[in-house]
Amino acid sequence: MEKRRRDNLKGVRTLIKVQRALVILVLPFTCLGCSGGAYIDAKNAGNPNNLIADKLDHPPVLVMGSNFIYRDTNLSNGKSLKVIMTVKEKREFERKPAYWIQVNRERDHYFNIYDMKLNWIGSSEDGKELGESAEPCIRVFDWPLKVGKEWSSDFISRQYSEGFRPSRSKISVRIRTYEEVKVPAGNFKALRIQAGEETFWYAPSIGWVVQEEVEPHNKAGWLLELVKYTVPQQ
Repeated sequence: MEKRRRDNLKGVRTLIKVQRALVILVLPFTCLGCSGGAYIDAKNAGNPNNLIADKLDHPPVLVMGSNFIYRDTNLSNGKSLKVIMTVKEKREFERKPAYWIQVNRERDHYFNIYDMKLNWIGSSEDGKELGESAEPCIRVFDWPLKVGKEWSSDFISRQYSEGFRPSRSKISVRIRTYEEVKVPAGNFKALRIQAGEETFWYAPSIGWVVQEEVEPHNKAGWLLELVKYTVPQQ
């Protein structure tokens, strides 16, 4: 059970098993308030079509040292724990530029790795040895973003601890609506995106995922909520 929940925390997912959508904590997660990021201004606040056209053409650029604190709640028993994600560095992963996001969850410490479009491509226990990967990526973000857009992501996952054994998977993704969501970190206007069995809320104002839920009506469901975030001054 513990390994399953840790796998769920891959992406940000933002922050799951590769047979399902990897969104945030994997949310991975990312940073915000940076150049190239998406922001809500007065002109676009009430019009999601304008917001998409003007602000969501390209992924944000992550700021090194950005820190995100989430509350991860098990919906079957109501128990919560703290998950901390930090944007550590930008360096190559399998010959491609990538963001390395450090995840600290109780006694678990590892890295989630994202491509420059914020899609999960791999993980590492210590920043050196590879744990698993997805080729070409698990595409839960397909830029530009707009309400009603849908796509599928085909990928091959590999578990390096099991001798590089490949496994083919596919998920369907759809951007359902643009709405307000309330989390401990505040109220955010966000795109609600469904990826496989997961739903997550991407907030253009900070350029990352503020909430994610998996199977909310199932005993194995869980809820991830942004509690606090800090972005270093550039």
